[in-house]
Amino acid sequence: MGIDMAQVGLPELSVFTWILAALPIVLVLTLMMGFKMSGARAGGIAWVVTLVISYFAFGSGIDVLAAGSVKGLWTTVFVLFIIWASMYMYNIVDMTGSFKVIAATFTKLTNGNKMLQLLILGWAFPTFIQGVCGFGVPVAVATPLLIGLGFSPLTAVVTTLLGHSWGITFGSLGSSYSINLQLSGVEAAPMAFWGSIFIAFGGVITGFFVAHNYGGFKAIKEGFLAIVFMSVVMGGALIATCFVSPNLGCFIAGGVGLIAGSFVLPKFRSYRPAADAPPIEEDPEVAGKSFVDAFSAYIILILVVFAIYLIGPVKTFLEKDMFQIGLPFAETITQFGYAQEAAAKYSALKILTTPGTLIVLSLILAAAYYKSKGLLPQNVFKTAWEKTVTQSLSSTATIMTMTMMAVLMTVSGLTTYIAYGIAVTTGTLFPLLSPFIGILGGFVTSSGTSSNILFTGLQYEVATVLGISATIILSAQTTGASLSNSFSPGIAALGAGVSGLAGREGEILKSTLVYNILQGAAVGILAFVLIALGMGM
Repeated sequence: MGIDMAQVGLPELSVFTWILAALPIVLVLTLMMGFKMSGARAGGIAWVVTLVISYFAFGSGIDVLAAGSVKGLWTTVFVLFIIWASMYMYNIVDMTGSFKVIAATFTKLTNGNKMLQLLILGWAFPTFIQGVCGFGVPVAVATPLLIGLGFSPLTAVVTTLLGHSWGITFGSLGSSYSINLQLSGVEAAPMAFWGSIFIAFGGVITGFFVAHNYGGFKAIKEGFLAIVFMSVVMGGALIATCFVSPNLGCFIAGGVGLIAGSFVLPKFRSYRPAADAPPIEEDPEVAGKSFVDAFSAYIILILVVFAIYLIGPVKTFLEKDMFQIGLPFAETITQFGYAQEAAAKYSALKILTTPGTLIVLSLILAAAYYKSKGLLPQNVFKTAWEKTVTQSLSSTATIMTMTMMAVLMTVSGLTTYIAYGIAVTTGTLFPLLSPFIGILGGFVTSSGTSSNILFTGLQYEVATVLGISATIILSAQTTGASLSNSFSPGIAALGAGVSGLAGREGEILKSTLVYNILQGAAVGILAFVLIALGMGM
């Protein structure tokens, strides 16, 4: 397949230039996973390397380099607001003693079965939150809950990274799915159908990887029935909902999964306590305390998010231009002609509806509720803030340097160049690697939606040139983009921040790397087989 790279605004394709374009990503992974370097240092080094490659190999002038770096810094404001707000909320809730009550309740509800707890709070619950409010919020909310239940911080954060990722295409009220339609010529109904099939398939894989991460193949054997049941329930709900309203697919799937996992699975014979098992002893420290009181901060968060995101007129009003802040940027063009449009408000921060604001509002309401119940200790706000500062500084530095590198790669054309190189060299085998382009986009942007913005047009063009189903290819693209959120430095840093693992992002990425590669390969094989069978045309 031939592509005139001059029309794209990029250098002529060559192996050497392609290696240069991919070098920042390889460098980040090598430094973080191989040399156990902190994300902040690895990201800083990779950013400098990206500056050099962009300038000398991709014709980026000082204006392009400066714009890409500043855009990256501005983009971090959105994510950092979530991290700091979530961490502060976690510390407040922790100091009320609520996590002990939550842990005791779920222990009783699941007959003390850790596998069920993991699947409910690490897979179904993040999916439910992702349905309405994505952008890392499910990771920030669910990770502390798992830690409170006694799971190790590393297990907790990897679980929520995997658990929330599968439904992203139809999460956040379908933002990623909408991009597939806006930037391609595919029809809505086939895209919703095949997209839901691919996403549900990704969900099955996710469930098994969540179990494997927890306890290897022994855990898979123990949780096999529960994983299959949850996969069928959530995947089936997703597919059925997408026939009617794709924008609610992830939300409905997560809600059904929560109900089925909490009230149906514990009744299965495999997950009932043995007849001679001693009764679960109640911790005297939590005896008589209310689960609703303990969980109130997260109940309030869910209600606030739903009230603002699901009531159309309210959301529309709160997202008016007067309530948005963004930096102005002029158009930038490299020497090869790769252009970025001017923006009056680049990556505008919707002050009143951004997840960070919703978390802060929820925290204020929760604190008032806790105070009315006499649960707030003295100096709780000052102590919680001091903890938050200590816990969040390292993750903040990581996200800033990583995002500067990622956005600079995007505005200089490196990311697009890598994708075109894959497309040109694979030919008829392209479906096998199509999801990895989605994963690439998610890795460098930490967003499934942004990955679709980057590569929907490219994937559609390649499918058209090859004469294969664009709907299947875009389904593979968006599934890879979704699953990549378990393997993106930005979301990993967020998870590290709320789990006390700041500086250990490399360990987190090392844990999710193999899973993400296997997920991409499985999705690619599915796409290849369906296209070989003539499906989706």
